[in-house]
Amino acid sequence: MEAVLVDVGKGTQDILIPIKGEAPENWIKAVLPSPTTKLAKRVREHRGKELKLCGYTMGGGPLKKAVIEFIKRGGRAFASPQAAKTFRDDLTQVKELGIEVVSEIEECDLCLRDLEFEVFKGLRALGGLKENFEFIGVACQDHGFIKGQSDRITRFNYLRELLGKSRRPWELYHTEETGFLSRFDSVLRQIKDEGLRGFVMDSKLAAVAGVYSYAKEEGVREFVCIDCGNGHTLVSTVRDGLICGFLEHHTRMLTPDKLKNFMVKLIAGRITFEEVYKDGGHGALFIESIKPEKVYLVGPNREKFKELGEYAYPLGDAMLFGCAGLLEALRGYGNEIFSPL
Repeated sequence: MEAVLVDVGKGTQDILIPIKGEAPENWIKAVLPSPTTKLAKRVREHRGKELKLCGYTMGGGPLKKAVIEFIKRGGRAFASPQAAKTFRDDLTQVKELGIEVVSEIEECDLCLRDLEFEVFKGLRALGGLKENFEFIGVACQDHGFIKGQSDRITRFNYLRELLGKSRRPWELYHTEETGFLSRFDSVLRQIKDEGLRGFVMDSKLAAVAGVYSYAKEEGVREFVCIDCGNGHTLVSTVRDGLICGFLEHHTRMLTPDKLKNFMVKLIAGRITFEEVYKDGGHGALFIESIKPEKVYLVGPNREKFKELGEYAYPLGDAMLFGCAGLLEALRGYGNEIFSPL
């Protein structure tokens, strides 16, 4: 099975293409600007007075900021309903941002999507492989949407419910639409519309799975994983591949001392959901205590917290921890898919 694995973040998209018969060191790897970053640049360069957006729901971030700045400069932004959900799931709130939601878009300026299939095919061609592939594993982040409920609560409840099904992070992926995770559902539609098979999983859970693969190679059974993202930081305690607890907060609101305090409480089982939530984070969940042999850090902001542990290099690369987690998920997805790699 020819496969592509991609971790779509706020700043970058990290891509791994396994090659049959080759050691992982020889597989195709790339770190490129994320789709939302590239589209934001196009919005800033747009010289027309109107901006028409169509396509799929995708990660907002830089794109949302660029569109709002365009409107503040006197421009008018129009979006199809699906594209509009990139900015807020509630279309009433999208309109409050100044974006006009219309049923049909003619002569679209920007087509929104998280998955750049032409990029994946181009990388395969550059690596001497056939362009077309059959399967894709995707990691990204989605808060989820339940009307009238804080998206922090929605996301925390989602993660807690997932862990009620399995504590092995590589098993926590989706192949069917969820109905409340609009970005995940959009990714699955993009995969289907391209005529492919695949799955999507939360980028933070992919990070934990990727660090687990690294710890396993190092002979470490119990560890703490800190994924220091651009938007969120996740701390997870792990024993023998099982998540034993986690907390999630906003990276910009954390200092090394604050994060260390939260981490120590999580390890000991003295953390509470309310403590993290009232501090502006998403929450915390304790399942059982561990005696960590290592504290591993990954993510684009790992340097901010480097005093708390050591860097991990899944697949030998500081940026491919999410792809390493997707690889673990692919291995568990089914032997008929992974065995030819």
